Amino acid sequence: MIVHRIESGDELLGLLGLAAESSRVQATLTQLARGMQPQLDPEDDDAFVDWVTVNEIGLEFGFEDEAYVRALDIDERRRSPLLLTQLYFYGDTPKTQPFPYALPFGLAFVDDRPTVHRKLAAHDALRRSYVRDAWRLPAFDLTIAYRADDGRLESVLCAVPYAPWPVRADEAALVAPFTPETLCTLFGARWSSASIRAQLEPLGYARALPDVRSEHSADLRMSHGIEFGFAPGTQVPAADLQFPRSLALASVTYYGPRVYDAREWIGPMPMGLAFDDSQAQIAAKMGRKPDDRRDFDRNGFALWHFQNYSLRTEYSNIENRLLRATLMAPGYWAATSEGRDRGGGT
Repeated sequence: MIVHRIESGDELLGLLGLAAESSRVQATLTQLARGMQPQLDPEDDDAFVDWVTVNEIGLEFGFEDEAYVRALDIDERRRSPLLLTQLYFYGDTPKTQPFPYALPFGLAFVDDRPTVHRKLAAHDALRRSYVRDAWRLPAFDLTIAYRADDGRLESVLCAVPYAPWPVRADEAALVAPFTPETLCTLFGARWSSASIRAQLEPLGYARALPDVRSEHSADLRMSHGIEFGFAPGTQVPAADLQFPRSLALASVTYYGPRVYDAREWIGPMPMGLAFDDSQAQIAAKMGRKPDDRRDFDRNGFALWHFQNYSLRTEYSNIENRLLRATLMAPGYWAATSEGRDRGGGT
């Protein structure tokens, strides 16, 4: 049997989404990765990804459990085939030699950012630019990183996005009443009070109550994509001072699709935010510069203090989109460990 030999990055893109055991993926691993095979960590039940890295040719294959990627039955996780879902093409870095074949899309490691934009002009309407450039293409997400020293192309990532959890038929109607304004009126309420239990019960709050005392949160991510955070009343200015040690509602976090495996919150969002917003769109909706901002390699956050709440937005610096947003009771940010480390604030 004649086996086709890969000679360009574009040829590798056709492997995305295929099972690791498929003949095409196996032939490629034999040719480019010395036959190395992916395997999930047998000691970690929460491990759904493994990497096959070939530093000498600047190439990395990411394999993930199909049930996890496709949002299938949770019981099928770690029993499903491994799919090739990510391809990293690296340039000359401290750990890798440059990918020796032609890069996808006609790109080259000598390209600067304007040149990359020009070569991908056909997809410019889909581009999101921040620290990296990112495109959500029909078959996969594309992210391009640039060198800090000269601004030239450093790496190309092509990745199959995670499928979102299905939206339930009555979800939009169920969550519609839970506007940010309504939830802000609950800040400071004791975790077990009749008022908060009644108001949040349509979301299944009662089922989460046992975890509030131990975890200080009512985690409804998997059911509705929302989480309610609690803190001692002394840290929440709106709390009833008659019960200073009782846990009081301090924050509300909205989750994007598959962020920490969450179901997407499809209800009203503060300041008209949407999980498809880029960093620039988030800032534009706020109308002014953030009171605090910090960027890391893979993600970052921006924080604004308003009269009725503080708003912390966390975004991906890989996909350049909003991951989750957290409303906080006025004054609570300064009491958190992160707030203290960052100098507090109102």
